[in-house]
Amino acid sequence: MNAAATAAAVLTSFKACEVWNVGCAGAYKGSGLEIGDVLISENCICADEGVLRKEGPMPTSSLAIPLVLKGAQLFYDSFPLDEFLARAQIRAILPAGMFSTDPSGGIRPDDLPGEKCDSPAPGYYHEKKRRFRVQYGPSLTVGMVSGDMDTADARFRSFHAQAENMEGSAIAQTCLLFDVPFLEFRGISNMAGVRDKVKWNLHAAMEHCLSVIKHLLDNR
Repeated sequence: MNAAATAAAVLTSFKACEVWNVGCAGAYKGSGLEIGDVLISENCICADEGVLRKEGPMPTSSLAIPLVLKGAQLFYDSFPLDEFLARAQIRAILPAGMFSTDPSGGIRPDDLPGEKCDSPAPGYYHEKKRRFRVQYGPSLTVGMVSGDMDTADARFRSFHAQAENMEGSAIAQTCLLFDVPFLEFRGISNMAGVRDKVKWNLHAAMEHCLSVIKHLLDNR
């Protein structure tokens, strides 16, 4: 609600060519993502819309009530971003794969073996080589994050998303209504379902995500 209201207020007050949502996320165990990696969303999926049954949720399409009607196109449970990714040439500028950071804050492709920055220990981040993966895929927006691994695994099986966050689809839906292109970038700070913040690394997640943003802005 906060994200949608803020996005609507900003887009009402200012003319925007694009909106980029930059933040952190919890990756699902089967996604291939690790702490410190960056997910660029291909699709924002709404986890909390539809019908809730003891057998599991049913999508909004089962109600025949779309979240957004845009021209003749109906949007029920997700907002695809492929068109915007292509228009902004994001994949061409930043292909999926391994990258490492340099002292200036830039990034470069890096397929050589080395240390990944997935430890929350403060000194580790600066002393080891900072390597991370850029990956494209669907993200899941939830009102309540996964509180345990069983819940996270069930969501991964149900939605086939790679990570969960709490505001992405709300901003995507608002941008769709305002006809403004939307992109989402998420640094992986933790594994979904792990609530012990000692095992998180927000520093690495945001540092790598911001390095990706800098690279895209410098090369567009």
